[in-house]
Amino acid sequence: MSFPNPQDALPLPTRPNLERYRKLAKELAKASKSSDESAVHRWVVHWIRALGKRNKLHATARDVATFAASIGKCTLAQAQFVIARCHGFESWPKFSKHLQALAAKSTMSRFEAAADAVVNGDIATVSRLLREDPKLVKAVSSREHGSTLLHYVSAYGVESYRQKTPENIVSIIELLLNAGAEVDATSHVYGGECTTLGLASTSVHPEKAGVQEALLHVLLDHGASM
Repeated sequence: MSFPNPQDALPLPTRPNLERYRKLAKELAKASKSSDESAVHRWVVHWIRALGKRNKLHATARDVATFAASIGKCTLAQAQFVIARCHGFESWPKFSKHLQALAAKSTMSRFEAAADAVVNGDIATVSRLLREDPKLVKAVSSREHGSTLLHYVSAYGVESYRQKTPENIVSIIELLLNAGAEVDATSHVYGGECTTLGLASTSVHPEKAGVQEALLHVLLDHGASM
């Protein structure tokens, strides 16, 4: 069973710690075996509150609790799976590898910083990260959707808390494309392979920001396939 809506994945804390997540999984496994029917829900509420204010934009405690409870009396491995899926990863091994990569200041660590910069309109940070690591422009997220930085421009199909369109998003997409981003790269969302053009053309966020048409023109000018 998968999390109800992968795009509503929970955000990671500012400094995610693998050992803390291992402890969290043990606590869930213990709660699932408790005679107290509210034990799992209390575990979920405690976890979500610890993630901080940003979580108000994404998955609710009810969604996570329902998913966790659907596993029943879970083993440690199953509890780890629940946590990984709720953060948007296909498995615990992929989730733990992601956390280790973040701690190691790797390309994936820079990718995460760049994704935040893209959706927040921080073009200076995006530019700096691309200079420091040119491979970043073609890197893909280790989350289930496997999106590139270009896909985050669409504000669709990626994590809910990153679905937003800054005023300077057209300048950012031009920066990414001029740096070598693959205009027709696909991400694994909504049961298929989606390009940035397809996602951006159906995304409400650039439309509300009044930049949707400009975004589409830039993508088409760079050879995006219809």
